[in-house]
Amino acid sequence: MLKKIRRSILDKIIKMEEHTIIAAAAVQLHQKTFLPYKNYCDGQSDIVVCGAGPTLKDYIPIENAIHIAVNRSFLFDKINFDFIFAQDMDGIKMVQKELIEYRREECVKFLGIKTEMDKKSIPESLANKCNARRFYMDYFIYGDGFRSKLVNDIDLRPLGGMPNVGMSVMQLAMYMNPRRLYIVGCDMSGNHFAIGDQNEEEVKTEGRAMDVYWEKEHKALLSKWKEIKEFADIYYPDTKIIVINPVGLKGVFTDIYQK
Repeated sequence: MLKKIRRSILDKIIKMEEHTIIAAAAVQLHQKTFLPYKNYCDGQSDIVVCGAGPTLKDYIPIENAIHIAVNRSFLFDKINFDFIFAQDMDGIKMVQKELIEYRREECVKFLGIKTEMDKKSIPESLANKCNARRFYMDYFIYGDGFRSKLVNDIDLRPLGGMPNVGMSVMQLAMYMNPRRLYIVGCDMSGNHFAIGDQNEEEVKTEGRAMDVYWEKEHKALLSKWKEIKEFADIYYPDTKIIVINPVGLKGVFTDIYQK
């Protein structure tokens, strides 16, 4: 019994040391990854976060806005994206070649790091080919996106690894201090607007999985979006957040319809 107690205490100490090491690594890495984009908009420019939901194809691009693509949404050919953001392989594994080649000199690609052995981890080899900026998330602390915490000082701390990448990227978008922050294609319903290199069976399988996910987690996801709204009201009250053509994400921010 005493051995088990000692082992449990030792495991907790080791875990705390691991967390300290990762947190320290995040400080060093994020100074390079994010600090150049602090107050990037100076409260003057607009940002559009583009999720890969079905309504993205109906989006009429806002002129002179900075566009951030989430996962495969960079395939939307009506926009030359300025940034791409992905936190794991789930959303980009079917578009790896396209991601590598996309606007090599013009588009900045942010790719997350998982600190544990995980099939969803974005390989260093892919990140190198993309000349990507890497970042840590807080999964190593909370282990669950619904428990993850939003942070505003992303140049000093791991990002909150939200349950949906469209939520996680909001921390970067708000950090840039835009005048208006638009959200499009974060539908909380349906499959993705583009399939990448998936075959028909893979598309059907993904579609079924997404339907189950949106239905099962809708209430919890909406609650997390409300948490983001409260966070924005405290840390970025001068940024107006607007959802374009909302489907599942309604009534949290300002909603508008282009059609």
